[in-house]
Amino acid sequence: MTHLTRYLRLPVVCLALALFALVGCRTAPPQGLSPAQIAVLKQEGFVPVEEGWVFGLSGKVLFGSDLDLLNTQSREIVERIGKALLSVNIERVRVDGHTDSSGKASYNDLLSTRRAASVAKVLVAVGMRPENVETRGLGSREPVADNVTAAGRTENRRVSIVVASADQSAKRIMCASPISSGALRSVTPRM
Repeated sequence: MTHLTRYLRLPVVCLALALFALVGCRTAPPQGLSPAQIAVLKQEGFVPVEEGWVFGLSGKVLFGSDLDLLNTQSREIVERIGKALLSVNIERVRVDGHTDSSGKASYNDLLSTRRAASVAKVLVAVGMRPENVETRGLGSREPVADNVTAAGRTENRRVSIVVASADQSAKRIMCASPISSGALRSVTPRM
């Protein structure tokens, strides 16, 4: 029996060490948003969606036709939102730029990316870290209004600010490639 015990001891010790190593490498599950964070999101006009919280229809940042610069009123809105998010330690956001359907799709993709970058620059100016602000240019692929009317096209020229839920944020962090300090990360989805 001592011969058998000696042969079993090594695999048992190896298994125990492997388990300790795995437990040590395990990361804590992502924490959800606190009640205070949710209260600020609601107060600022964010609405819950599948991927987290989005600065909703009532507070969209709108742009003029073929423009990517924020007007004074829109800049003040973005500054207020950025400061409010930082005040409750929400430090990671995604900025989605949109256009109406006028013009070529390739141009709209670039214009929507520039719009997202304009908003991202304001968020960075109020204290968000550049590497925590992701930008996406979605062109005219996600309209919120009918592009047939002038009013609809105006509604579609916008930028949305997204605060990902804990699960979505963790997925994005795990899959994101590092970017250089001071750079804004930009993603233009391909369809």
